[in-house]
Amino acid sequence: MGAHPVAFALVLALVSAFNGFFKWHDAPNPVPAWWNIDAHPIYYLPKWVGFTLLPVLTVVIPYIFHLFSKFDTKLKDLSGEHKHSVAHLISLPALFFFVLYNFIVLEAFVSQNGDISPRFLVANVALFFLIWAGYNFQFVPPNYSIGILTPWTVRSERSWVKTHNHSAWVLGILGLALLIVAFTVPTGLPLLVVTLVLWLGSYLYLGIFSLAVFGGSEPRGEITEPLVTEA
Repeated sequence: MGAHPVAFALVLALVSAFNGFFKWHDAPNPVPAWWNIDAHPIYYLPKWVGFTLLPVLTVVIPYIFHLFSKFDTKLKDLSGEHKHSVAHLISLPALFFFVLYNFIVLEAFVSQNGDISPRFLVANVALFFLIWAGYNFQFVPPNYSIGILTPWTVRSERSWVKTHNHSAWVLGILGLALLIVAFTVPTGLPLLVVTLVLWLGSYLYLGIFSLAVFGGSEPRGEITEPLVTEA
């Protein structure tokens, strides 16, 4: 797999840095770095740290994922939708941090009270970590680096394929539900609780699902095929 996910992340980081440069003089020092459940800032960092942290993570996190995938023999010589989906998942954190920085955090930096928009933050989570991730998971071949990695998916190709195919509609449906929740449920504790239930609960369910499939599968043992062969 080529280095294009990291190159894409680097472009996003540079755009973020460019945008931050133009808002530098409009922000106080220090700037908010953490917020409570009511979206009010409770922790601050020096201005230069606040402006550079997320752009740096935009590159570093995808690069770490890329390194893992580069040395994973199961991800060698991919092509077509398999290659694209693995690349999309590697660059997913870059997309999340890009939107978070440019449309949520920078706006909080230059606002009078430093508050963030919890609704747009939850919508960002729903879009990337549920809907976008779920769509790409179904095309990811069995491997040890990228995907829904549980003790049962990495030991059974059947569990891997069924779990990842199942995740496409599970994460898609719950992602759409979370998008609706983001703009309807009252902010504060109610929005936080529902977000955690839909987001983390969806992955907990898929972990249990992978165990159930593994328990009912005939062939067990390590995955051996580099590409998904079962629909």
